[in-house]
Amino acid sequence: MPYSKRWVYCAAAAALSCAPLVMLTAQQPDTTKPYTLPPTTVSVTRAEVPLTKVPLSIQSVDRAQISRAKPTWGLDEALASVPGVFVANRYNFSQDQRISIRGFGARSAFAVRGIKILVDGIPQTLPDGQGQLTNLELGEVDHIEVLRGSSSALFGNASGGVINIWTNPQNVDDVREDARFVAGRFGQRSGRTWNKWQTTTGVRVGGGSAELTVSRLDYEGERDHSAADQRVLNARLTLPLATDWSLSVIAAVGDNPRADNPGSLTAAELSANPDTVPALNRNRNAGKAVTQVQSGATLRRSMTNGGEAAVTVFGLTRDLKNPITTTYIDLNRVDYGARASVTYPLPLGSLVHRLTAGFDFQRQRDNRKNFNYLNTPGDSAKRDTVRALDQLEHVTEIGPFVQSALEVSSSTTVTAGLRYDWVTFGVQDHLIFTTPTDTNPDDSGARLMHALSGSLGIATNPASNLTLYGNIGSSFETPTTTELDNSPAGAGGFNALLAPQKAWNYEIGVRGSVGGRVGYTVALFQADVRDALIPYEIAAPRFYYRNAGSSRNRGVELSAGLALTPGIRLDVAWTYSDYRYRHYSFTTDTVVHALDGRALPGIPQHWLNVIARAQPAAFRGAWAEVQQSYSSDYLVSDTLNTRTSPWWATNVRVGWEGRAGRMRLAPFLGINNAFNHRYVSSVVINAARSRFYEPAPGRNIYLGLSVGAGR
Repeated sequence: MPYSKRWVYCAAAAALSCAPLVMLTAQQPDTTKPYTLPPTTVSVTRAEVPLTKVPLSIQSVDRAQISRAKPTWGLDEALASVPGVFVANRYNFSQDQRISIRGFGARSAFAVRGIKILVDGIPQTLPDGQGQLTNLELGEVDHIEVLRGSSSALFGNASGGVINIWTNPQNVDDVREDARFVAGRFGQRSGRTWNKWQTTTGVRVGGGSAELTVSRLDYEGERDHSAADQRVLNARLTLPLATDWSLSVIAAVGDNPRADNPGSLTAAELSANPDTVPALNRNRNAGKAVTQVQSGATLRRSMTNGGEAAVTVFGLTRDLKNPITTTYIDLNRVDYGARASVTYPLPLGSLVHRLTAGFDFQRQRDNRKNFNYLNTPGDSAKRDTVRALDQLEHVTEIGPFVQSALEVSSSTTVTAGLRYDWVTFGVQDHLIFTTPTDTNPDDSGARLMHALSGSLGIATNPASNLTLYGNIGSSFETPTTTELDNSPAGAGGFNALLAPQKAWNYEIGVRGSVGGRVGYTVALFQADVRDALIPYEIAAPRFYYRNAGSSRNRGVELSAGLALTPGIRLDVAWTYSDYRYRHYSFTTDTVVHALDGRALPGIPQHWLNVIARAQPAAFRGAWAEVQQSYSSDYLVSDTLNTRTSPWWATNVRVGWEGRAGRMRLAPFLGINNAFNHRYVSSVVINAARSRFYEPAPGRNIYLGLSVGAGR
């Protein structure tokens, strides 16, 4: 069937499905409500604090912005409206999205680096700085708080920014049931489809509630060898124990039996067929299969004097089978830890003063084995049974911290924080042998990386709808175990030459509202980074790391929300990034590369996202939304002048929200990349053999329906 006809048929089907619903009771939006800033209090500061008193860039994203009529594949959908955050979607579920905040995390070859991620107060970032989102079901997230800038004084290692995710605990009178189903098709490949379903059941338990969410994504990507099967189960229990005491318990299972890795392409391959896959990725069945189980419990107390205390314990196990083109990785991980904090009012004379103190403890244990492939015709996926690497790795992080917030006047708050972190790395080499022709010595060893992190900020409120703030803070980031393991010499153990990355961060900003219908934020920032951790490939996709001398990240962030007329709204987020090496040189063979003043690869100078939404009362519950994203070009390598092309993409979403009796209904239709623009959404920085490019899919149409009952 020609694609244009399929498009017409899909739109017609959506219209027909919505037509009878308009005759039912529609949920009428409050179109006269003026624009308001995000929630008045935020918890990403490790205490419930009014946003007006926080001297940091913090933005909150609500449930509708996260998942309304969206595929809910990844955080790029949820965080598009947050300036300073760039999420490069690889459309490769074996390697995750590349998330960066003000440049921190941009180097990630897989998973998340340089950014602290929490879900319901449980760290998803390991003590070595590597983050995983295997257990996250984006469709059940209630809101996300994003802290942009240095936060090591609160969170320690890998805290160039924080993404604090909260799921949706609801007050349940009796039983509540919600279900969501969405299915789509990639336009250029008629046989490639995807679907995702999700159910959430909530019941009242005593004075609290319990919820169980189950979801599954069955994905056939537009590119060859890019299929994925993701299954998530999340359970949550919230109970009031006594006056001012509460307990919340979570358990989560992420089971991804298949996540194919289509790899990156050369410019010639991209031009010939962007949907293709390198032969070696297919022949060796590159990808991953992973099962992760996580649990945690938080005991919280609210004090009558405004203080609060919380203690969290947590743990996870992870079983990973990860064939890449150069080796077969078999990893078993155990991670556990505890977090505690207390906030207490301690007036200084007549001045209001809050003191927050606490500690973090986390321990990671990785049992890592690598196997080479057999040299059989066609480079098959058969692996050798002889171990190429076998070692047990331990990482322990301990970090006590203290933060003081002093209200020097009714409109001005000065906040200072201090934290000391010890991060110890240990490796026990289990592959030691000596033969007449070969020697594999004992590469066991240990490393200690530690840092004192501090912050100082001031927030003032000249008017009730205006906050001016500024801050200075230090941050640090250790190499992850994977980065330490990958030694260019090919030996086991840890790379002894790789040091932690450290930075000083500076920022001034303003947030406020005008006339009750316009909200805005503006921030100017600079980060002076030394010993930046830089990835490079020798044999794809095996990454190695070196420390750059120093770099400077400068930028401007702007966001605005405008209620143009009742029911018509416009949201804009723009980021200007000027990230450059200050002093950095290295030698390849006999060639000396001096990169002073050169722009860092992988990050666009301009990143713009605009969302226009219409839901007038006359639409009787129907709504429409258009999202326009733009990225300028950027370098793909430290040494080459090769750049990506600038790109833009348009997403269109329409839907209806209403009731049929006691049942909530919300059918929707979405078109991602509506104009079928071909572009590169992500790159592999410093890739070997010029395989830089990870293309985005063409037009993708999907239909969905959310239903709910109970309350």
